[in-house]
Amino acid sequence: MLNVDLSTVTAAADLFFGIGQPPREVVHLDVQSGPAPTLDRRVRMYNALGHAHLGVPIHSIVVLLHPRADYPNITGQVRYASRPEHGHTDFAYEIVRLWQQPVASFLTGPTITLPLAPLCLLPPGLSEHEGLQLVVDRVLERVQHEAAPEQVRQLLTAAYILTGLRATPEIALGLFQGVRAMRESSTYQAILDEGRIEGKQTTLLRQGRRRFGEPDEATQQRLLAINSVERLDALCERLLEVGTWQDLLAQS
Repeated sequence: MLNVDLSTVTAAADLFFGIGQPPREVVHLDVQSGPAPTLDRRVRMYNALGHAHLGVPIHSIVVLLHPRADYPNITGQVRYASRPEHGHTDFAYEIVRLWQQPVASFLTGPTITLPLAPLCLLPPGLSEHEGLQLVVDRVLERVQHEAAPEQVRQLLTAAYILTGLRATPEIALGLFQGVRAMRESSTYQAILDEGRIEGKQTTLLRQGRRRFGEPDEATQQRLLAINSVERLDALCERLLEVGTWQDLLAQS
C-alpha cells in the first residue's frame, strides 16, 4: 500500500477562460518562458482538476515564449498504459511556439496581444536588431494611439519585459527609452533601478577585490543587500579612501 494523500495537492493554473454563458467550454492557458521538465504532467493535472470542478470540456494550450522553454518532453500528448488491454491514459494539449508565429498576426491583432509581438517570427530580410526595432516601433505606435489610456503603461511595460526575453537589457532599454508612458511606469523604473543596482554592486565587488582581496561571505552578502543607488554611489566614492572591506562598509 502506498500512502498517497492527494488532499495535499494544490494547483494554481495560469488562466482559465469560459466560452458561453454559462460556460460550455473552457480554454486553459499555461505560459512558459523557461524549461519545465514536468510540464506535460502538470498541464494534464490542471485539465483534469478543471474538468472535475467545472464539469465542462477543458482545452489546454501551452504557450512557449522562448526556445529555451521547448523542453524535449513537450510533445502535446501524455500517453501511457500501465496494464495494456486493461485501460490507458491518452491526453492531448495544444502547443504554441511563439517564435514560430508570424509577427504580422500579432501586430494587426487586438492591442492586448501586442506585447507578445517582439517574441514572434520577425520579418524576413532584416537583421535581428532591425526586425526587433521595426516590431517594437509598431507596437509603440499602436499602443499609444489605440489602447485605452489606463492600459497604455501596462501594455508598454509588458512589451518591454517580454522583449527582454529575446534581447539583452541594453538593447531592450534602447528600444523603449524615451517613451513618456514608459518613464511614468513604476514597474519599468523599478526594472531600471534593479539593473543599475546590480551593475554598481558588480563594480564594487570587482574593484574591491583588486584593493582589499576576496571578501568573505558575510561581507559579500552585506554589500549585495544594499539596494539604494545613492548608497552604492557613496561606496564607490569611498573605495579609494579606505583600506579594507570593513572600513568601506562601516558607514553603509
